[in-house]
Amino acid sequence: MLKRALAAVALSTLPSVLTVAPAQADPLPVFCAPATVVDNVCTARLTSVTADVINGTITGAPVGGGAPVTLAGQLDAYQKSTGFSAPLPDAIHQWDTNIDNVNSLSVDPSDPGWYGNAKSRVFMPRTLNDLAVQFPPDVLVVRFTPDDAAPGTFRLVSIQPTAP
Repeated sequence: MLKRALAAVALSTLPSVLTVAPAQADPLPVFCAPATVVDNVCTARLTSVTADVINGTITGAPVGGGAPVTLAGQLDAYQKSTGFSAPLPDAIHQWDTNIDNVNSLSVDPSDPGWYGNAKSRVFMPRTLNDLAVQFPPDVLVVRFTPDDAAPGTFRLVSIQPTAP
């Protein structure tokens, strides 16, 4: 009798478990005017950023105003700097050097160091986010899109220090 009661409860709750709504991505922020959006990707220059090492995100406010946005992305979104004259500011020079160094790491399974190299590549965005906090104002250009997997966070398409 108890087994039947438990089975009935389990079957009655099953439809509510199966009908959980999928996560919905946040719409692009208001400051993403039509001129800055192509294929649902917004481009913005950020005044400055803060980094969250735990979550691997950065948060920054756009130049010209608007609500801050929280962004996260994989290493392939991180681009070397452009438009700066020599000598580069220290944090930007380190950004470029880190990208060069990690891109040269082999993740081929026949390489004895492949696992450590792969970890370096996976965690490099957190290191680069920490460097971005040190950039001069108004140099970080980001391209981002809504992210269904992480409501409240936008997915980086690219992030690049760019001279104003």
